[in-house]
Amino acid sequence: MTQEEVLGAWRRGGTSRDRVLTTLSKEDALDWAARLLPGPVEARRLAATLLGRSPCPEDALGLLRQLAADGDRYTREAAVQAGGDLLIRHFDEVYPILGAWRTDPSPLVRRAVALIAGAAADPARLDRVDPLLRLLGPLLADRAMEVRTGVAAALVHAFFPAYPDDVFEQLTYWSTSHDEQVLWHVATALGGAPPELARRCLIVLRRVALSKRRYVRAVVARTLARLAAASPDAVGAELRRWLGDEERLPIAREALGRIGEGQSCSAAEASAHPGA
Repeated sequence: MTQEEVLGAWRRGGTSRDRVLTTLSKEDALDWAARLLPGPVEARRLAATLLGRSPCPEDALGLLRQLAADGDRYTREAAVQAGGDLLIRHFDEVYPILGAWRTDPSPLVRRAVALIAGAAADPARLDRVDPLLRLLGPLLADRAMEVRTGVAAALVHAFFPAYPDDVFEQLTYWSTSHDEQVLWHVATALGGAPPELARRCLIVLRRVALSKRRYVRAVVARTLARLAAASPDAVGAELRRWLGDEERLPIAREALGRIGEGQSCSAAEASAHPGA
């Protein structure tokens, strides 16, 4: 097939797209990806997808590192998915390479590490939870907005659903940090905890709430409001304590205001002042 024929089949989508992926993978996915890389956006998206099927993970990751910072959002997403596929199939080879990506000058490449790690989170592979969290750990202090959102998404949408107890224990450890960006991630991630962990999350939030940084305290208030939706009694009891604490009082008031956006203000106050 010529490159024009390949791109034509890719643009048609559906079974045509599946056929071209199968054909190119059988020929030489790595070679085809390298040829497609300088092409238009559709070519780069196809290249990223093909690289996830390569039997040569080290070479494939060399190209994916470039695609992870592509100007096209969907190419970046395809690169992350391909990286996740490679990590799942070739964990021992891919893992140290992704570790090196964490210091890449591009925040989009650093962000990709978090999302690729999340793509490999699998409750059936408990042996991988510790190395995956170690891969993620250094990125928590990264100030780049792209990295912040990537780490937060990975923790809430991938790691917590796959490894709730392990992630909670790791967040508890991270909550002892003096780095406000790490504390921001802890508070943000706890908002995605399953309801059965709500009471334990509140204990960790007590410590994080003592941060002097406004943006950390703001995310604690948002997280309390999220936890209140599933565990109103536990959060209500915690807020009663905070309303009597000078340091945590402003956060408690902000949380009550946020809770009041989803229910009547009187119901929110009642949860904090039963019998008043």
